[in-house]
Amino acid sequence: MLNAAKQPFSERHALIFRAVIGVLFGLVLAYIQTYTDAHRPEHPIDPSKITQTYIWHQIAFLTVALSAFIYWAGAAAMRRAMLLIWGLISMALIAVITWTQYQQNPTPYFSPFWGTATFLLYPLLFIGHELISSADQARKPIAPYSLYFDEAWKRGVQLCLCILFTLLLWGILWLGASLLGFIGFDWFKKLLEQEYFSFPVTGLALGISVHLSDVQTKLLANVRALILGVLSWLLPVIVLVGLIFTVSLCFSGLEPLWKTKAATATLLGACLGLVLLINAAYQQGDVERPVNIALKIAARIGCGLILIFSVLAAYALSLRIGQYGLTPARIMALVGVIVALLYGIGYAVAAVMPGRWLRLVEPLNIAFAIAKCVIFIAVLTPIATPARLSVNDQVARLQSGKVAPDQFDWNLLRFETGVYGTRALDTLEKNGTTDAIRKKATEAKTIKERYQLTPPSKSVKPSAGQFKVIAPADGVMPATYLTQSFDIDGYDTPQCMKTGSKLCQVSLIDLNRDTAPEIVMLDDNALRIYVFEDGKWQQQTVDFSLSDAQKAAFLKGETQVSRPEWDYLMIGDKLITPH
Repeated sequence: MLNAAKQPFSERHALIFRAVIGVLFGLVLAYIQTYTDAHRPEHPIDPSKITQTYIWHQIAFLTVALSAFIYWAGAAAMRRAMLLIWGLISMALIAVITWTQYQQNPTPYFSPFWGTATFLLYPLLFIGHELISSADQARKPIAPYSLYFDEAWKRGVQLCLCILFTLLLWGILWLGASLLGFIGFDWFKKLLEQEYFSFPVTGLALGISVHLSDVQTKLLANVRALILGVLSWLLPVIVLVGLIFTVSLCFSGLEPLWKTKAATATLLGACLGLVLLINAAYQQGDVERPVNIALKIAARIGCGLILIFSVLAAYALSLRIGQYGLTPARIMALVGVIVALLYGIGYAVAAVMPGRWLRLVEPLNIAFAIAKCVIFIAVLTPIATPARLSVNDQVARLQSGKVAPDQFDWNLLRFETGVYGTRALDTLEKNGTTDAIRKKATEAKTIKERYQLTPPSKSVKPSAGQFKVIAPADGVMPATYLTQSFDIDGYDTPQCMKTGSKLCQVSLIDLNRDTAPEIVMLDDNALRIYVFEDGKWQQQTVDFSLSDAQKAAFLKGETQVSRPEWDYLMIGDKLITPH
């Protein structure tokens, strides 16, 4: 018995084990689901009626569902004792992480599958399993890179195939239920809707599909090779696009990128795509197989692009954090930036290192996989939970006077950071540095609905130093414009006013013949026109796009009013324009 525990399951026993896990875990999930359905509060939900037992059943659901994949994947690869130990550790880790997510957002609508940080749990389990499984197979803490590569890509392809198989099975089952329903038999449909049937069947289907793909090694290897081949030849395409984008930035500057308001996410997505495609092209290097020279060049360039994109993403995020401080979403973006910078620096060194093509990628991938697990665990557990870090940073900004109480995002503490925000409100109510802070904290605690709190005003008052009046030469910005506030996140607010990184170029011209000049402002390659109406400056819907030559002429002050040769004719309420 002791010797058996030190060996993996045989092919036959692995099939039985996976089938039993599928059915057994399916029954447990069916029980949990029926319990939560029976105890789910009616709408509108009273938070006081949400019991800890109800929450723990939801946490248990995710724990059981995800740990099943650990047991299925490791059944024929890991030693039985190690599989049991790793399975129990993974279940405990999933439960702790899910409980931490609930602490960050203890609402009646809590779902263990979704959350600001929950999606990191899935790559954590995948990467962690491959590290532990490969190490167990190699019988040493760090396995050869070839084993990591084979196992990781095998499990990734296997997971996709198993999910596809299960979806097809359920499609056939529901097709059969529909056909029976056409002739008046609905018992099969009702059976499919029963949790104690649907969950075990799904678990059994997944377990068997994992086993079938596991024993069909040639088929799985061919599918993996096909996927890697297709992905590797997408690398030159994304590298070409990345090069065009990078060169274009040299001429356009960073301003158009910041205008998207999704610069960090877009750049991190590009880094992720480059890392995936570079590894698809590299596979296990060029020792065992010849690699096309185009792929080698594209991979080296791609390594440099990762560094450029990760640095730009870090800069964009630092600007946002510097302006508004940390939030859970920004901390998650910071995690992505840190990981992207690791790959960017490491892969850039690998690209220029002499010797075998990108040989440094192998130890780097292993090191980065371990680093990602450490970072993910820290962020997903109380060690460095985004809610706590965000609350600490925001409270420090408030207490230091960097943010005024009226401008502070009290929603973040009251509704978006769970117990950490609640505790911070209690502290601010008692120990706020000013009476205004203590009063606002007390008001925030009394709010019952999230959207009753007025979001902080994100407005900006322009200063005379932000503008350069081109025409007339002695013109000055109207005082009424400089005392007016403009929405900093508004689509129509010129970028030069939002960032203050460059002067706003302005011409003062009377466009409506009222003897008072209007403001014509250059915003990138567009003109924005402001008219003083009803005691404030309002931007008109007119928006002129300029060519490069017209933009140069505007900057020289070559702007004048051109009156129409023909006036319009008004007949009744209809405007007639001559052609």
